[in-house]
Amino acid sequence: MEFISILIWLMQIALIIHVFKSGASRFWILILIFMPLIGGLAYFVIELLPQLSGSITGQRAVRSVKQTLNPGADLRHHEAAWNQSPNVDNGRRYAEALMDAGKTVEAEAIITGALKGLFKTEPTLLQLNARLQFESNRSAEAVQTLETLQEHNPDFRSADGHLLYARALEAQGRINDAIKEYSAVSGYYPGVEARYRLAHCLEIAGKHPAAAAEFESILNDAKLAPPHFRKSQKEWLDAVRNEMAQNG
Repeated sequence: MEFISILIWLMQIALIIHVFKSGASRFWILILIFMPLIGGLAYFVIELLPQLSGSITGQRAVRSVKQTLNPGADLRHHEAAWNQSPNVDNGRRYAEALMDAGKTVEAEAIITGALKGLFKTEPTLLQLNARLQFESNRSAEAVQTLETLQEHNPDFRSADGHLLYARALEAQGRINDAIKEYSAVSGYYPGVEARYRLAHCLEIAGKHPAAAAEFESILNDAKLAPPHFRKSQKEWLDAVRNEMAQNG
């Protein structure tokens, strides 16, 4: 029992060191000190897991949990960093925090301010700008922004950006173009969403056998996947089942 307690505290010390090195909010130090086990688990899920997964979508979901635990902390932290050093990375993080807080007008102002001079075609900023445009129902602008991104950054790769491009094309009614992009991104996008959207678009285009085959393939692949994958993809797997039931 004593050994376990020592091990937990060693882990907490390692996590506190990580807080300092990673630049995470110092708020975590208090949580790790006063809530050793729960705090360590929360830090892993909220701070470390998104870094390990590399998924922008996953990071966005985790930020909402973070916002619940400490409302406004993320926004205040990134605002302070931006005011102290208005560079590209700080601008992107601050704009993202503003968007997550529903402050799209302020976020767009930060993005516009950062997309200037040498950084007017910076890919991560352009992708964030496209996300803002799409979420503001300006899908045509999102398409244009992402095409500008690709034109000036041909080696830049982002599964989330690629999926966003396909969704923006679909929103514009360019179904065949959307199917082409969904087909491409579904080959490397982590999770089920891209494949579900591909099948859904095939259904819209009247390609019912192809859509049905893709839906069926998604469920068959999920059966062979580890339980944690099925759990993490429950939303999209349920969407597949619902669509199959409606079209069956």
